[in-house]
Amino acid sequence: MLVRMRALIVGAGEVGWYLAGRLAREGHEVVVMDQNRELLQQRARAGLDVRMERADGASPRDLNEHRAGDVDLFVAVTASDATNLIACLHARAQGAPRTMARVRDADYYPPGEDTATDMLGIDLLVSPELAAVGDLESALRIRGAVRVESFADGRLSLAECMVTDNSPAARRSVGTRPHATHSKIGALLRDGRVHLATKDSTPLPGDHLVVACHRDELKEACREIDPDARQVRRVAIFGAGQIGVSLAARLAARGREIVLLEADEARAREAAEVLDDRSIEVLWEEGASETAMREAGVDTCDAFVSCAGDDRATLLACTHADRLQIGLVLAVLSREEFAPLAEALGVDGIVAPRLAAAERILRTSRGTGAQKSTLIVDGLEALEYKIADDSDLCGRPIAASLPHDTCLTAVVRDGAVRFPGEIDRYQRGDIALVLATGNGAQKLAAVLGG
Repeated sequence: MLVRMRALIVGAGEVGWYLAGRLAREGHEVVVMDQNRELLQQRARAGLDVRMERADGASPRDLNEHRAGDVDLFVAVTASDATNLIACLHARAQGAPRTMARVRDADYYPPGEDTATDMLGIDLLVSPELAAVGDLESALRIRGAVRVESFADGRLSLAECMVTDNSPAARRSVGTRPHATHSKIGALLRDGRVHLATKDSTPLPGDHLVVACHRDELKEACREIDPDARQVRRVAIFGAGQIGVSLAARLAARGREIVLLEADEARAREAAEVLDDRSIEVLWEEGASETAMREAGVDTCDAFVSCAGDDRATLLACTHADRLQIGLVLAVLSREEFAPLAEALGVDGIVAPRLAAAERILRTSRGTGAQKSTLIVDGLEALEYKIADDSDLCGRPIAASLPHDTCLTAVVRDGAVRFPGEIDRYQRGDIALVLATGNGAQKLAAVLGG
């Protein structure tokens, strides 16, 4: 059963407020601390069941006054790395059992990782920029899928795929879609809303479908939704900031060819020196235009990522890339309010660094009992559970065993991926992948979390 906890969040910015909202809606007691009076007043008008306090998160006196040592979870997510680290160290000294901090400095993280554990006695450090790189890397596996996640030790894949005009899945109910692969559609995303899929769900062009399959069938399962889906081999990146450079390095290490464009000459030169790799071409391009992109060979790429550091420049670059008919266009946006505009401009997937960092914190902090918890999109969560020997589910029928707002998507048994309808009852050792909307993750804790 999910235990109600008390959380103290230092920082009422986008990350902190997103965390506060998610935890409050799950029934936890949440206190948000910030020094900005106007920001706190603005947040108060949102009507969330969250207590707000004007105080200094780096002050041991203020932390003691607000009982930082008595909370179950302490999170520091201000704009300052130093403030976040100091706040966590003070909270830990006062007795807080779990502390987490947002830290941008990449030196704190192992190569290729966007989180660090047990650093300076702090349970979790997370970088928004590196978290965004991780999400982008996940999205750049298959052209036609804007995100791919792995479960059950990599044996099970969950992909968010785009429905196109010529998709075999378009305008046909999920229960009658033609498919030769061993796969299952678990959810449908339309106009920013999430729907757990049923046999009567009818996808339309522009929708996104979340499909589960064995890892070896990933490409073909995506092709059954988007016939043009294929492996991403060549990627164009616009913006040589921390996200662009880190993403280029990670993709090149996995054998991809990279074209990295940067409008600032000095930054472009610096990126070229840092990325000393023959598979990475760094170009100084003063403006993002369709002509310049063609000259740079962007039209020969399988995917385009815009991470210019400025949302308007990012979206302008995406507009030109979309005209080149690149199969996958991704945007890194700092402000959520630009998301509807991005979708209208033909952007296939959006990554928000701050929300990516918040998702890492939620994944680690919430007591759902899941072995792995991943936010696919806002409002849809994928959770992996292993059925223990003493679980009440052992021997129980698959049908009607899970609460409302959840959907059993797949079960991995003895290494084989099986879908509901192929098995009747749970067995010990089964690995269950469940999709949850609304408060479904919390309801699952009582059933599967032990």
